[in-house]
Amino acid sequence: MATKRVVKKSVVAGAAGGAGISIGALSRATGIPVQTLRTWERRYGAPVPERKPSGHRLYSLAEVERLRGISALLAAGHRAADVLPRSDAERSVMRDTAAGSGETASPALRVGPAGEPLDFTPVLQAVRRFDRPAIVAWLHAQWSRLGPLLFLQDLAGPFLQRIGEQWSDGTIEIRHEHFATACLTDVLREVREPFDRQAKGPRVVAALLSGDRHEGGLLMAGVLLAVRGFRVVYLGVDTPAAEVVGAAKEANVAAVVVSVSRSVPAAAARRGVVALRGALPKRVAVWLGGSGSPEKVAGCTRFQSLAEMDAVLAASRR
Repeated sequence: MATKRVVKKSVVAGAAGGAGISIGALSRATGIPVQTLRTWERRYGAPVPERKPSGHRLYSLAEVERLRGISALLAAGHRAADVLPRSDAERSVMRDTAAGSGETASPALRVGPAGEPLDFTPVLQAVRRFDRPAIVAWLHAQWSRLGPLLFLQDLAGPFLQRIGEQWSDGTIEIRHEHFATACLTDVLREVREPFDRQAKGPRVVAALLSGDRHEGGLLMAGVLLAVRGFRVVYLGVDTPAAEVVGAAKEANVAAVVVSVSRSVPAAAARRGVVALRGALPKRVAVWLGGSGSPEKVAGCTRFQSLAEMDAVLAASRR
């Protein structure tokens, strides 16, 4: 009993002496969302916290560098389930192997259990009861499990589609649809942030056409760009062409990415894209995506899917 009391005192003394940091500080230092850290701890037993008498987590400063190394491996295409349970020595070998093979720090489409169907039932139930913590926790868990590209391709897009279908058939109301979309967009912005901080590649403007306010596809493209190392100048919804052109010139961007939702009439979408292409310098590429984007616009590249876009981004970064 005496030994246990001494150990407990040393832990408390370490906390008071600044030997550890909170989970929020750890998240800020590593760029890994708090919810993801908690998911990893629960699922893989890492990172390992000490506990203050209040029950709050307290992490060793050594966890900062360890988690940054883990983040690098995840960004290189490894799954959390393959990385977290390993020892520091094993992860070091994985990093050395990747460096020796010339792999870029970018995930590949092989990340995650390809083809495994996702069960949206729990999260759709959470949407109907406006349970934001449950929705966000589920999204973060899937991000950790699938990796960036499969999360975007196999979860985020289908999730928005499923929400739209349930609104159309009367299962949920517009308030539920707006709520669910807001939860997903918040998570997409959060998971993009650490990649934004590390990005050193070309700048790219991301925007919607004037009048278009459905930014789900653009947010997903923004995450993909950041993951691939591009510096994203995100202009967002309802952006006049003149503003896109101004940002492209002032930020000296390599490309402008435009997502067009189905809500934009086909003729208006084509006029908007053609006008934008004509006003931009020829050196600036125009990349189109979204279900409402026009086909075969001279001087523009249209992507049918995030996978197709990722292949071009990966090649351009190499």
